[in-house]
Amino acid sequence: MRPSPRTSARPPRSGQMRILEAVIAVIILLIAFMAFYFMLYSSEKFFKQETVDLNRLSYNALMHLVESGVVERAVSNDSGDSSALVKALQSLLPPNVFFNLTIVNATDPSRRVVVSAFNAVPAVFERLGEVASATITYTSREGKVYMLVLKLALVEAV
Repeated sequence: MRPSPRTSARPPRSGQMRILEAVIAVIILLIAFMAFYFMLYSSEKFFKQETVDLNRLSYNALMHLVESGVVERAVSNDSGDSSALVKALQSLLPPNVFFNLTIVNATDPSRRVVVSAFNAVPAVFERLGEVASATITYTSREGKVYMLVLKLALVEAV
């Protein structure tokens, strides 16, 4: 028996259309996930190299102040003279860096801030975007415990 012309027609192409739909769906999903990833992790959330350098610089400056004995001299006299700290920080830091060093007495609650040395008012640190802060604990020869907090801000060149 000979097949009729209607039965010898091509088979339906529904399988190829399903594969094409799946490929298009995968491409749309990949584009959506990539857009979500780039919106979630924008370039503003990554640390700039300047911030990393400022953090390293702040810890190094604090350690140098402690090792050189400048902090011990500043906390040992009760006058709260910060001129030696300001001079030491100005010699350690680049000229385009603002600093604010606060030494807080952790053992005597009646006298919290012992010395404050700065070359910029605190409002400058609120206005600038890149601010680094380092905190260390220091024990004096007398046995008193102090917290040293150093904030650094980089001034952009105009």
